[in-house]
Amino acid sequence: MREIKVQKLDQKKFAKYGEFQNLLDDAALAEKSLFPYGFFADVVKLDFAATTLPTISVCQVKKQEKNIISLLEAHKFTCEGLLPLDDDVIIFTGTPLPGKKFSVETVEAFYVPKGTFVKLNPLVLHGTQFPVSEGTAHVVCMLPGRTFMNDMLAEPLPEEERAIIVME
Repeated sequence: MREIKVQKLDQKKFAKYGEFQNLLDDAALAEKSLFPYGFFADVVKLDFAATTLPTISVCQVKKQEKNIISLLEAHKFTCEGLLPLDDDVIIFTGTPLPGKKFSVETVEAFYVPKGTFVKLNPLVLHGTQFPVSEGTAHVVCMLPGRTFMNDMLAEPLPEEERAIIVME
């Protein structure tokens, strides 16, 4: 089984997948803000198209004995926002391969501290999140309404094509 090492979020390394912002880092937010009094507006922009309203979902993810990637998903037309609320999580992302969209060959894993908002661009391969220390983590998931019905590409991976995520 392919082994993927978790790495720290880094703007350069993560740029091909999207962007992120620690929403609890007041100093970094203040650098981006137009307002001097603790209101941090529009720090991450999400394109949900003009035809669909954004929605909030909550992913309740449970700590696993092994962090195995068994399913890959992507959205053709929309980005996705993720915000871990009560625990740090590990996410994985990848880019499609020509002729074989769903493969762990390009997948990387990232450590996302709670309170850090992650934006995934369209067509970025991803899947479930993995809690780091708590038994259960809650992750806010922002998508256009009905995305799971009209813009969801998902493929379960056969056992021989799965990967395991490990901490360094």
